Amino acid sequence: MTSAERFEDRMRIIQLNDDFCYELDRGTPEGFAALFMEDAYYTHGRRESRGREEILAFARGRTQDGPRTSRHILSGLRIEMISEDEARGISSCTTFAASALPPIASTLPILVADFHDRYRRVDGVWLFAERHIEPIFVPAPEALAKEGAA
Repeated sequence: MTSAERFEDRMRIIQLNDDFCYELDRGTPEGFAALFMEDAYYTHGRRESRGREEILAFARGRTQDGPRTSRHILSGLRIEMISEDEARGISSCTTFAASALPPIASTLPILVADFHDRYRRVDGVWLFAERHIEPIFVPAPEALAKEGAA
């Protein structure tokens, strides 16, 4: 693999991570689920989704009870190439969210988490094989209740 090919792969994985935030915040449930392999494993704390269909159900459920506004701000992405078609990554994400339409007065983040990822290239496209969200900082329950985010 040439340096140019390796750079291109890294850029595509960076784009995949950017697309995750975009699709979750502004996109569609179908666009979000399409970022994952058919047999992907996606966790957030105790919540588990196995396979693209469960991931799609999760994404659809986010707005089931009304509008949901969120912004996921990703930083510190580190990518380790394992082989030509497999990589690992870790990054940090700060999330702002509310069950309301913008503009929203509060700026309290609801989560700061580490994302632990496995990526796989399938038919030339990099996808999430696994994404595990590990909460690092969470607001106190009384802060969430005060902000109306509980």
